[in-house]
Amino acid sequence: YAGTIIGIELEHNGTQEGLPVYNIPQGQTARVHVWGRNDMASTQRLGIHWLVYDPDGILVQDYEDWSLLYYRQGTDHQFIGGHFNLAKPGTYTINIALSMNPSDPEIVDSYYGNLCTVAAAVPEPAFRGFGVTEYATV
Repeated sequence: YAGTIIGIELEHNGTQEGLPVYNIPQGQTARVHVWGRNDMASTQRLGIHWLVYDPDGILVQDYEDWSLLYYRQGTDHQFIGGHFNLAKPGTYTINIALSMNPSDPEIVDSYYGNLCTVAAAVPEPAFRGFGVTEYATV
């Protein structure tokens, strides 16, 4: 079996960008898009599995899907996950596996790396009465 992950993008705040994405405001929702291509001479169904982790290493999304159709050599399929919240500042990571042969899946390509960095939210104006002049995370 042979296939390739040909694109990974993160949708957030009405935009869609290639990885890694930087300085997304804390509290946004996001959605992952992955394109997989069949590199075999025979038609194949494509499968995807990804795991998204927050900056503390906590799993925030576990997504798995198989294409309903069979794809010819050189054609690709887009997988779109569900929305998840970017609740914590810091770096989110993703592990992706592209597979073929749903009856006995075989991983044909993978990606492990940074998905995005989330910038800490600026304190609400209500905190100004407490004398907060700057905000830092540790």
